[in-house]
Amino acid sequence: MKWTVNRALVLSAHTDDMELGAGGTVRQLIESGTHVKSLVFSDCRKSVDTSKFPEDVLVTECKAAAAHLGIEDLEILQIPVREFPNFRQEILERIYDTRRNQHFDLVLTSWHGDLHQDHRVVAEETLRAFMKTDTTILAYEVPGNCPGFTPQVYVPLNEDEVQKKIEMLQSYKSQVVRRGYFEINAIKSLMGYQGNHVGTPYAEAFVQQKGFIAGFNSV
Repeated sequence: MKWTVNRALVLSAHTDDMELGAGGTVRQLIESGTHVKSLVFSDCRKSVDTSKFPEDVLVTECKAAAAHLGIEDLEILQIPVREFPNFRQEILERIYDTRRNQHFDLVLTSWHGDLHQDHRVVAEETLRAFMKTDTTILAYEVPGNCPGFTPQVYVPLNEDEVQKKIEMLQSYKSQVVRRGYFEINAIKSLMGYQGNHVGTPYAEAFVQQKGFIAGFNSV
């Protein structure tokens, strides 16, 4: 089964979440003609080592990664990192307002079982905001935070797409030097593991939170 996605919304708690969990899929969507809006809830200033990098380095890196993917519709908010439970209503209202202003066929968001409190709040408020809509919701895995992640949807990636994802993630220079899951072997190993489930060399994997099929055309 294939589906046509005219507009997709990609939600991230932090500046590098969706790039790690769904960067290859987002590139495929854009290259297929899908309009992708990326909404990032925190610029993560509190997490930056300001002895080595400027305070807004993650904003700069997120914009560079978005340009590499081909995202032209990017919005980065300033909700304090690690404090999302205190801003739950604001997050819900921002997602709802985005949904109300335009229709999305697909939403990519974090997984509700993610151990990070910020990721989990975004996942839960996504479901609330899109509860009674015809929008399909797929949840991606943020490496190292999702024990028990059991996907049902796989997006195959070829060697070129994997290499482009790795190149895109190198935009996050401030994270590459301190996060093990940015290592090339770690990135390729996770995609190789997921690809093995569906008989492809590489894949990104998602938990389907909600699916909508408009109809079938018989031949």
